[in-house]
Amino acid sequence: MGNRIRVLVGVAVAVSFLLLVLVGYFAWLNIALVDTMHARIEAPMAQVRSPGIGRVAELHVELGDSVAEYESLASIEVLTAGSGQGAPARLLVPLRSPMAGTVVDTATQVNDIVVQGQTVATIADLDQLWVTANIHQTRIPQVRVGQPVRIRVRTRTLRRTFWGWVEQVGGAANTALQPGGVAATASAPRAGEVAVRISIDPAGYTLYPGMMVEARIKLDPRALW
Repeated sequence: MGNRIRVLVGVAVAVSFLLLVLVGYFAWLNIALVDTMHARIEAPMAQVRSPGIGRVAELHVELGDSVAEYESLASIEVLTAGSGQGAPARLLVPLRSPMAGTVVDTATQVNDIVVQGQTVATIADLDQLWVTANIHQTRIPQVRVGQPVRIRVRTRTLRRTFWGWVEQVGGAANTALQPGGVAATASAPRAGEVAVRISIDPAGYTLYPGMMVEARIKLDPRALW
């Protein structure tokens, strides 16, 4: 009976010690790593918009096409006031890409009616991707430029881990997309969060702005991923 009690006590002590070790380890990981699911892939982007009310007469590109700067994307047939008593004139206005990149969205089709300022196509430079991760402000003092980051992409077609490093903490990590111009997309931080810009190595895979990702920043080089 005494031996059995000693065995049970020994097992209980061992289990308690193991639990304490595990609790301590995970507590340390929480200090050594910063995880967030409030992160997305960003890129320089431009929205090409209709100059007025009209009809999409021609659409020269499809989703995924590569385009050069000033390349024609579409033609919009707009109505202009006629001279004198003449009927309104129909003018074919070409829409050109303000930047080289990839077509990531085509919001219209041929013969669609569009209004002034309506987006016809969106272009992104997929050679200049980064991740904007929104980190809780209590962890920001631990985040430094140059820290390594593990980035997990989980979509229907791609489930893979990528790597990068912290490039910028706060500041100009968020910028607005200007109508008709080139700017960075924005991932606005929630209350109590600070935006962190993270590089990403696509490793030959095609990644698109707007993809939601998981980011893990390694604060302590001894921490395991």
